[in-house]
Amino acid sequence: MGEGAEPPAPGRRPPSPHRGPVLLVVLAVVLIGGIGVGTWHLLSDGGDDTANESSGPSATASGWDSGSPSPSDDVPSSGQPSAAPSGSAVAGSGPPQGYQRTADPEGFTLDVPVGWQRVKRDTGVFYESSDASRLLQVFALTSPQVTPYEALKQAETSLKKNPGYKRYGLKRLGPADDADAELQYGYRSEKYGPRRVVDRAFTGPDGVQYAVLVAGPSDEWPRQVERQRVALGAFCPTAYCPAG
Repeated sequence: MGEGAEPPAPGRRPPSPHRGPVLLVVLAVVLIGGIGVGTWHLLSDGGDDTANESSGPSATASGWDSGSPSPSDDVPSSGQPSAAPSGSAVAGSGPPQGYQRTADPEGFTLDVPVGWQRVKRDTGVFYESSDASRLLQVFALTSPQVTPYEALKQAETSLKKNPGYKRYGLKRLGPADDADAELQYGYRSEKYGPRRVVDRAFTGPDGVQYAVLVAGPSDEWPRQVERQRVALGAFCPTAYCPAG
């Protein structure tokens, strides 16, 4: 979500073009493969810090604890939101300079920085810089009852336990209740120092809900937003990626 993973996330499963609706970060069903199990791990700080950046609401036997947030909970984000997530890859278009298009074995395609290494964990698929201080995490969760906004809202319950946690923005990226949502936050990692994170929750064209999270040093902000924008610009479940 490697980096100090955030609090454990409720049951997650790897994205699959044949999966039914799945909810990221805040849903409670067990995932099918390995993209994540437990609470929504929004992020991972690898090493001794692996639990710091993931997040997720606590799950109960019957599913996630819920609680509908009201519009007043929205806080303006700092920095521009990333480009449209799923279904946005353009046939024939290539990755921007410094990035490479990657067809991940878990069933999705996206653009990641050149030289970043793939790491598979229970909390999802990670692409990390050589020292793991910068990362991109992708995961999916099960259960369609919670909207992307509610999932991120609930995820904060765990994130707030991180030292120096601060929310910079939490908002829906559209008028509908089930619109994409984005959370921007910061905290202090014991291993890496001040961190800034941007996490997008959205529903893919396959009906699966995904989370794409990018983290890095606070003093690099808003590079995290740019990396997420590039990743989302090419993101698509494998069976739905355009030809060419």
